[in-house]
Amino acid sequence: MAVRSGWSVIAALSLGLAAGPVLAQDNVPETDGVPSTEAAPPAETTPRSGPSIGFWVDNDLFGGGTDRYYTNGVQFYYVSGERPTYGNIDWLANLVPWIGEHGVRRYGIAFGQNMYTPSDITKPIPDATDRPYAGWLYGRLSVISEETRQVDRIDLDIGMVGPASLAEQTQKMVHRIVPGARWPEGWDYQLKNEPGIILSYEHVWRAERPARIGPFEADISPHVTASVGNVLTFGGAGVTMRLGGNMAPPVGALILRPTASIPYQDSVAAGAPRPPFSWYVYAGAEGRAVARNIFLDGNSFRDSRSVDKNNFIAAFQLGVTLRYDRFGISYAQNFLSPEFEGQKSYTNYGSIRASYRF
Repeated sequence: MAVRSGWSVIAALSLGLAAGPVLAQDNVPETDGVPSTEAAPPAETTPRSGPSIGFWVDNDLFGGGTDRYYTNGVQFYYVSGERPTYGNIDWLANLVPWIGEHGVRRYGIAFGQNMYTPSDITKPIPDATDRPYAGWLYGRLSVISEETRQVDRIDLDIGMVGPASLAEQTQKMVHRIVPGARWPEGWDYQLKNEPGIILSYEHVWRAERPARIGPFEADISPHVTASVGNVLTFGGAGVTMRLGGNMAPPVGALILRPTASIPYQDSVAAGAPRPPFSWYVYAGAEGRAVARNIFLDGNSFRDSRSVDKNNFIAAFQLGVTLRYDRFGISYAQNFLSPEFEGQKSYTNYGSIRASYRF
């Protein structure tokens, strides 16, 4: 019942997104108090650039097939084109004083699932000092404000941790299909059902245009980020460096956070013709101070498996992005320093992202 209620809230908010803004009637221009006989120019009702759809898949199969820690994630998303502001859902963004009122606004919706496992999934009774089994099934609403030199994004995630996340069923279904995959035995000890919420914010500083390095373009984009909620509460800062050709300005930090990030498409300026092919390689790094991580700390109000987490961690990412006309694809390798005491190795997983811009 809790899952259905969560999805109902997300669906209702999504319908509000799709409904769009109510446009005011055109005013009749006046000259010296006398109404003009010339018709007012029509209001701009179409987006300056089209929406995008996409998906990404994370899996440690691309990190050596370890089946441990953050082992799999998948997300499907939609991001609107550049639109006027929506007064009924922009109020939170408008509370942040440095978000410009006249910046381009984009709106996103996403659905995804993440799963977490201990280092040895073949044990029927998992090691109590190892990471607990856990899943996270969620929906997301996003507001993105894009200006020439900065991008701000606010995400609201609502979902379920525990058996209702369907992570056990997903992993077992995949392992039945993949030849030679180890069978996960310890899901009976996963975290218990708990509704989850995460409110996240990210601010990215970006260059107005890339610098030239011989035949290449390059830019550096620092960022700060924070999340608060019963699932994840942390603060972080980092930087992304890109090198390529025909690069569009980034719309967000490229480094991935499995519980708090969505890799939006690059910016496309209105009416600015661009070559159909663009590419870049990139490297990202982020330091995080973590106050709460339900996947390590365990359930908020019920007894469950847990471990002693490390409060300070580092994340690194190396990737490549290719875009031809409306299609884009990326691959990245991700590394995360140990998140809890006794963790045997870095978390290492690969990410594949694909998008289509209308």
